Amino acid sequence: MKISLLFRNWWGILLQGILMIILSYVIFNNPEAVLASLALYIALIVIATGVIGMIAWFISSREKDDISMLFGNIAIFIIGLIMLSKMFLTMAAIAFVFGLLVSIVGLLLISVSWGDRKKWSLWWLIALLGASALITGIKSIVDIYSGAQNISTLIAIAVFLAGMGLIFLALLKKKILNEIGTGRNRGKAA
Repeated sequence: MKISLLFRNWWGILLQGILMIILSYVIFNNPEAVLASLALYIALIVIATGVIGMIAWFISSREKDDISMLFGNIAIFIIGLIMLSKMFLTMAAIAFVFGLLVSIVGLLLISVSWGDRKKWSLWWLIALLGASALITGIKSIVDIYSGAQNISTLIAIAVFLAGMGLIFLALLKKKILNEIGTGRNRGKAA
């Protein structure tokens, strides 16, 4: 396989990167839609998990003594259906769990920085980041819109960074392809 084949379609990766940056803008500006999509996706995954678990229980070759596994999978399936039928509740639960996790991280950052304040002169910077995370987490718990905004912001940043990475990869591939072409031309000229 020629090495130039690995680097030939750099423009496709460039377009993907540009589209991801555009998508990050859309995600950032539509927090409710992002949270609703996330809630739908999670509900469908829970439903699929329950269905797959029930199917696996019925087709397994072992004895059917463990009926609790079947009931557990039925419960998971029913929870998924409830999540799907009560989307606002699912969205609120996602924002609450997100806020709770961010609040815990904030408290841990504050605690660690306060404990290490004598060892490190910039302890206050970590404490400030922890306080910011704690405030963000509490806002996400209390207000579903703030939670949606915070979640969509994090997703948008991740998509933006991935898009930038793809653009840099495309430009690097183009540069390598140009150098391969220049090297061949020098070889032919000699």
